[in-house]
Amino acid sequence: MQDWERLTRQANRAYSNHAFTDAVDLNRQALMEAERSFDEDFYRDAESAVAAAAVSFLNIAESYTALGDFISANTQFECAVNFLQTIIARPDMDTEQRDLIMRTATHIRFEWELFTQSYSKEVSAQSRALISSLSNAVSMPATMARH
Repeated sequence: MQDWERLTRQANRAYSNHAFTDAVDLNRQALMEAERSFDEDFYRDAESAVAAAAVSFLNIAESYTALGDFISANTQFECAVNFLQTIIARPDMDTEQRDLIMRTATHIRFEWELFTQSYSKEVSAQSRALISSLSNAVSMPATMARH
């Protein structure tokens, strides 16, 4: 947990200094640290382990939002929910741990809804641009082959 805390502090400083790309990178490192030690940390202190992972996902989403990369931000919310679904599916969960995960999932869904309400037009525009770019890339070799 110490490495996660150190990386998260560094990421927060980077974000405060508007170094959003650095914030994404540092938060990704923090998330990898939280995931690496998750099993051990979860059985020692479930609340801290779940909070560390959730905070990392949300921080990455926030940093991507600051960069204007709304698709990547949206993906982080999806990844957070998927992460929690994987945990809650474990057969050795007790009721208190399940409740903790459900509360965390509810919080993430709330944050995701706020994000969606605020940036749905941007996500749609970026999605359309991405699909258009992909379509052009796919059709280009066929066009080039005809010449």
